[in-house]
Amino acid sequence: MQLEYDSPNLVQRFLLVLFYYQTTRHQPWHECNPPPATQGSATSGLCYKPHYLSGETSNNIWGDWWLSASHECQWAGITCGTSKHEEKRIIEVTLSTNQLNGPLPWEILQLAQLKHLELSYNVLTGTLSPRLFLSEYALTMEHLDLIGNRLTGTIPGEWFVDLHEGNGKLELLLIAENRLTGTIPSEVGLFPLRVLVAGRNALIGSLPMDLFYQSSLAILHVEDNQITGTIPTEIGLLASLTQINLSGNSISGSLPSEIGLAKGLTRIHLNATNMEGTLPEELYSELNNLRRLDLNGCNFSGTISSSLGLLTKLHWIQLANNDFHGTIPNEIETLTGLRQLLVNGNKLSGTVPVSVCQNFAYLEKNKHSEVLLVADCLPNTETGVPAIGCADDCCTSCCDVNGVCLAN
Repeated sequence: MQLEYDSPNLVQRFLLVLFYYQTTRHQPWHECNPPPATQGSATSGLCYKPHYLSGETSNNIWGDWWLSASHECQWAGITCGTSKHEEKRIIEVTLSTNQLNGPLPWEILQLAQLKHLELSYNVLTGTLSPRLFLSEYALTMEHLDLIGNRLTGTIPGEWFVDLHEGNGKLELLLIAENRLTGTIPSEVGLFPLRVLVAGRNALIGSLPMDLFYQSSLAILHVEDNQITGTIPTEIGLLASLTQINLSGNSISGSLPSEIGLAKGLTRIHLNATNMEGTLPEELYSELNNLRRLDLNGCNFSGTISSSLGLLTKLHWIQLANNDFHGTIPNEIETLTGLRQLLVNGNKLSGTVPVSVCQNFAYLEKNKHSEVLLVADCLPNTETGVPAIGCADDCCTSCCDVNGVCLAN
């Protein structure tokens, strides 16, 4: 493509060329590199880049090789706008799982209309530039996905100050599975994120209180870090919250009854934490949209409330390896969509309700995925009697008091 100094796409094409060379310092991309010299400036239909994470062919990326002679809007992974304001202006760059390497070139955010940058599962290095959102162009970003790279350093508090002061548009910040350290900055409360995904890093400290005043926050995933502290009563202020994942941290204390005020919750993952105490009744009576409840490997105690039957949308109940006692309530029979029930490693007795057994038997017979029914149904070595009875061997796995489990 022949460009003049005043060509309207000169800057964005230059930024893409710069981006390509900066992310191939150590090796070429997995797909969509410039066309081989033997093919000249061939352009059309030459690059196919599967979107490995989606598993859906509709999300696969087709397009021309990068740096080919075609318009850059036709290059693989590039989406340009179609409205009068955005016509032939790049609004999305999607290059996940493509072996991009070297320090992350933040210059790509100088694309004036860029809204969506997805660079997950590459080999990008370096730190998160503190003054990234000082640029008026970066303030248009709505979706920033850097999951699964090798980024280091801390999460800059300056990001949220600049987004707040510049009236930024960022909604989704996805920075999980990197090598980030430090705390989640208190400044995060200054800006109304909708999604914060920062799990599987090396973050420390407690969750900043200001985070719980974000009424726009819908998804909070910070699992598998080194976060401490407790879940404050202010969690009830998160009116938009649908998912919370704090698993694999050193969170302690009890689950506050105010959790029931977050009525939009569909998933709660608190497994492998130091949380304890009894579960508040509001967990059962107020969270009518709950689909997954994962409390495995904590220190929760008390009985399993009969009000569990009110959560008719539940698919997963994982309560293994806690200190629950009593029986499995018969009201659980109302949960006809249940796919997983893990209650092993507690002090429960009695039997798995018959209709639950029948439902799981039906699911297994029809080869439904993710079907798990695990209880302490192996015979006690002293008495020969299992703690939990499973009619017709309906449990998919049985465990003993020592935590040894065998598949049926």
